[in-house]
Amino acid sequence: MNALKVTVIVLAVLVIVEAIAIAYLYQSQSRTSNVTKPITQTQEIRIVSLTPSDTQILIALGLGKYIVGVDEYSYELLKELNETYLLPSNVTVLGHIIPPNISGILLLKPTVVVGEQDFLGSYVDQMKQVGLNVLLTNNDFASSFPQIENNIYQIAEYFNRTQQAMELIQWMNEMLSNFSSQEENVTNVTYIIWINNDYTFYTAGGNVFIDNIISLAGGSNVFSSYSGYPVLSPSQLLIAKPQVLIAGEMYNISFTLQAIKSFPDGSQIPAIKDGKYFVLGNLATSLLEEPGPLAVYGVELVHLILTGQAPHIINSTWVMEHVNPQLPVF
Repeated sequence: MNALKVTVIVLAVLVIVEAIAIAYLYQSQSRTSNVTKPITQTQEIRIVSLTPSDTQILIALGLGKYIVGVDEYSYELLKELNETYLLPSNVTVLGHIIPPNISGILLLKPTVVVGEQDFLGSYVDQMKQVGLNVLLTNNDFASSFPQIENNIYQIAEYFNRTQQAMELIQWMNEMLSNFSSQEENVTNVTYIIWINNDYTFYTAGGNVFIDNIISLAGGSNVFSSYSGYPVLSPSQLLIAKPQVLIAGEMYNISFTLQAIKSFPDGSQIPAIKDGKYFVLGNLATSLLEEPGPLAVYGVELVHLILTGQAPHIINSTWVMEHVNPQLPVF
């Protein structure tokens, strides 16, 4: 028997074993899935949260103690904030979001799995078929803070936490009022999510909440005429002439800095020519890219960048010392 046939047989056996394991776990739990039925006040709550923005919201609504499983990115963010104590000490950290570890989730016996529609959409039917109750959110489609706040309220309704939601939303608006810039001079900004080998790059368009952060901080997104997260060419960056360039860390800080400096015709791009480019470490990136309560601190961070109060490399230590983000609990 050749190696290819052996490989095929082994893979087939693994698929069968996985299916049997999931079926067994489902039978042992004997639950039905109903994504429209809210949690009652007397019902035991066991939550698995699969995206950082949802985890932020759940904790802020006072539901952290009910989280039995969480994705690794949520947990890493809480570690950087020194706030893992907001979760149970025995919480299970799931290794990846996509594809979701359905058998591992079943073992946690959750009453509900909370996750982004954009991530879980294609897996929802499979999750429902094995008895998992799934609450889909759409934070990643938010284009502004009011939309993030609307998503918070929708999650709160499911868990009967509307009073806590109103308090959280009030806190966010107060923080935004404190952080928002009153400067009359507006700085042209671009936010780069990723730079490809050919120097095409992913950026934030005008209908995503990063654009709202930039605007509130006193900046103007040079690519606001685009939608979503477009892939643009180096020539488009040259034409846009941003005064400030902000980039999320790729692989590591040194690699990201070199990629920025190596942009074609970079000497003609004001942000690069004048040395006004900034690389965000993991914590700073989360403040700008995760549409949850902590995004209010993203406004303060960008304002510090635009007013010349931030270093070129914005690591977690600097963020904790100068921005001091803290996840509130209501």
